Amino acid sequence: MNAESTNVIGDNNASRVVEILLTFASHRTLTAAQITTVTGIPASAVYRHLTTLVQSGLVTQTKRRGQYSAGAESLRLAANFRQEAMLKGRITRQLQLLSDETQELAAYLVISGSEALCLEAVEGPQMLRCSYSPGRSQPLHRGASALALLAYIGAEERAAVISGLGLDADATASLGRELQLIQGRGFALSYGAVDAGVWGVSFPVFDHDGHLLGAVSSMAPAGRAVGREKQLIASTRDAAAALAQEGTGPR
Repeated sequence: MNAESTNVIGDNNASRVVEILLTFASHRTLTAAQITTVTGIPASAVYRHLTTLVQSGLVTQTKRRGQYSAGAESLRLAANFRQEAMLKGRITRQLQLLSDETQELAAYLVISGSEALCLEAVEGPQMLRCSYSPGRSQPLHRGASALALLAYIGAEERAAVISGLGLDADATASLGRELQLIQGRGFALSYGAVDAGVWGVSFPVFDHDGHLLGAVSSMAPAGRAVGREKQLIASTRDAAAALAQEGTGPR
């Protein structure tokens, strides 16, 4: 048997395991025969895969002989999914409130490696061409959102991130001064750092123990931000405080 055929068999087994597991999303309990009927997978293979799934805790045998149901690990996955959905819902709700108040784009970002990752964003009534949309990321030293995160991570982690940026001595010193300024006033500001003509403000969000969870940001074209900076800063600060009270952050 060559390597290619082995991979095909392995892939086929994996897809069957997934298919069997997914049947429990729409059926509370199932017998092996019922799984065969639903999926078309041969009974011998169903029994073999059920053994693996039971051993992993993803499926469990019920008190009724020959019946199976979702196991503890599957239930834990479902609970984690619900928790993450609730988390995203809380973030989205606060961002919507912030965007409604400012009429501008509101976003929530977290650290992902050496980048600032946008988890969620809510557009204002006037669309803004901006690099921060859900799933997109930027280096941790570009823009108010990234800087608000970089300024409040641990000193060792921050030093490691900065050392990996490839900046010369002057740029490193300038970044260090900017981070000190952010730490002193409690928030970050930027203009055109990521997108030309875009003004941004970002506040870090901490949990009840003072650990950094993420950052909430407001962004607007400079023309709409001029003269409204204090209001935008205050609204973003309040949103960050509200998210901190809710304990918003990855679990």
